Amino acid sequence: MTTTFAKSARTPFFGLLSLQSRAIFFAAVFLTFAPLSLMIISGLTPYREWWITAIYWLLSGTTAILFAGTYLISRKLLWFAIPLQFLWIILPGVMEVGRPVISFDGIASVVLVVLGYVFFVMFISGEGTRTLRLMTEMTLAQDIHATLVPAIVRRAGRLELYGRSFAGQEMGGDLIDVIETPSGVIVYIADVSGHGVRAGVVMAMVKSTIRMKLRHGDNLDELLRDLNAVLCELLHSGMFVTFACLRVNHDGTALFVGAGHGPVIHYRAADASLAFLESQHLPLGVSPVESFRAESVSLSRDDALLFMTDGLTEVFDAKGRPLGQRPIERIFRNHASSQLATTHEEILTSVRAFGRQIDDQTMLLAKVE
Repeated sequence: MTTTFAKSARTPFFGLLSLQSRAIFFAAVFLTFAPLSLMIISGLTPYREWWITAIYWLLSGTTAILFAGTYLISRKLLWFAIPLQFLWIILPGVMEVGRPVISFDGIASVVLVVLGYVFFVMFISGEGTRTLRLMTEMTLAQDIHATLVPAIVRRAGRLELYGRSFAGQEMGGDLIDVIETPSGVIVYIADVSGHGVRAGVVMAMVKSTIRMKLRHGDNLDELLRDLNAVLCELLHSGMFVTFACLRVNHDGTALFVGAGHGPVIHYRAADASLAFLESQHLPLGVSPVESFRAESVSLSRDDALLFMTDGLTEVFDAKGRPLGQRPIERIFRNHASSQLATTHEEILTSVRAFGRQIDDQTMLLAKVE
């Protein structure tokens, strides 16, 4: 990844353009500057043979292209551009002997136009390089996000799991993870307030803190207490993290704790009903004195759970009406017995059909085996 970034950062902007884009650029340069020399002498020699006009155009346009190439391709082209520049300045005096075609104001006009063009090309080249660097950094951010929040397709303990996260920008603040511990399997979802790289950095911090904490025990109350303490110390005012976590033990018992997150939807296979695991605590990073307490949850074989962030419910149609949670509940209930990938696709397709994505969209499905 680092090698790719460094290579991209060193690549000239012009070198990344397609052949068609380069052709269009040089055609624009040629057509803009081809008539220049003719314009300068047109008042002195109002009529000339067509082939003389063509030569003027060819020399002017080619010179402009060489100057553009000097800054976009290679400085060596300057050795061709400068002689050709002087050639088409003095050529009228050679081809149209006896006519006063060279004057101070004519030469001065040419010099000013050439200098203006050179500065224009330098500006475009410099801005292109900066834009390329920014694009490269955004691509790197996307790669980092994909590494930190990969798609989840696996079995862990008594659970079959399927989840994906789609960032609203180059980098998102949503997080899903599955961690096996000596007691069982921990599944969680987190949503950092805000968008973009800033939220993504906090998301990475949350994941690393959780992973480190679980190396020393998997008590959910202590996990949220310590994570909240870290975030309260490090987050800027106004930032917070919503969090929902489930631990399914090897003996079949389960514990749930939530902090400001939307409800986790629980499909009960026995009677095809829906229940909701509600968050009972403030979001993480809000209050350093908040205490957390996990509650037991009854899970049975073939039960299914849906963890999701508000980027799925907060999409809007053309009239500005939000989707809400009810349509997602209905789809989840109707497809809870299907393959998890199918259920995920049905929900996501319905959400995307309702309105465009404006926030990170993350969903994690779990089925009890």
